[in-house]
Amino acid sequence: MAEVRALSLQGDGVHRAGLKVLGVVLALTAWQLYAMASGNRLVPGLPTIGNRLIELLQDPEFWEHTASTLRNGLMGLAIGLALAASAGYLAARNWVVDAAIHPVINLLYPVPKLALYPIVILVLGLDWPSRVAQVALECFFPLFVQCHAGVRAVGTRMEWLARNAGASNWETAREIVWHSALPFLLTGLRVAMPIVLIVTTVTEFIGDSQGLGHLIARSAAFFDTAAALSVVAVLGAIGFTADRLVVWLRQRLVFWEKGVVI
Repeated sequence: MAEVRALSLQGDGVHRAGLKVLGVVLALTAWQLYAMASGNRLVPGLPTIGNRLIELLQDPEFWEHTASTLRNGLMGLAIGLALAASAGYLAARNWVVDAAIHPVINLLYPVPKLALYPIVILVLGLDWPSRVAQVALECFFPLFVQCHAGVRAVGTRMEWLARNAGASNWETAREIVWHSALPFLLTGLRVAMPIVLIVTTVTEFIGDSQGLGHLIARSAAFFDTAAALSVVAVLGAIGFTADRLVVWLRQRLVFWEKGVVI
């Protein structure tokens, strides 16, 4: 039975992978057919985009822009994660902090944070600190919600058992609370990864000469659609790689949920 189940799971995995590849192929085929049917030079076909992408990858300036986007995005993510984990833990463990923080979270979470970017620029200027702050602001809320839920998910009996076994507050937080919050935190991190790329790229459209967002805006200004789409493809590849990295971390760290398919 175990062998049959293993073969079935393996077959399901191959089937899912095949469907994913098929979806990508169909999407690319649809774009190519549209480009051929439109006859519009501003709608390049896949060969044109591919050639332009190869040219970009061979250009050292492109990698400088990529490094700038990744640097600002990861700095913002790190700040947002640190603040969200700290605030989420405190709010979940202390009802006074929870009562003080949650109304603010509920008020600001639905607000489009990019609407605050002009204010962020007024405070921090047009350079990289404003972009890092904007990324941190966008990432904070989903990470806070997940961390708060994870800490709240700790079973009361588990804490009682740890206390009766003589565990200190630090040992309880490390061995019980951390393991309860980790799956939630990784889920929040997976949600935050595309937010990082979106916000970093959008903020680079404004008042900067660095980053992949600047490359897209510059290409569009010169009607170089192929170059703009090539940069978009690179952003997609970065986002896909980041998502798979978080999934890989979850499979390694959350070892008690091996059966979860994500």
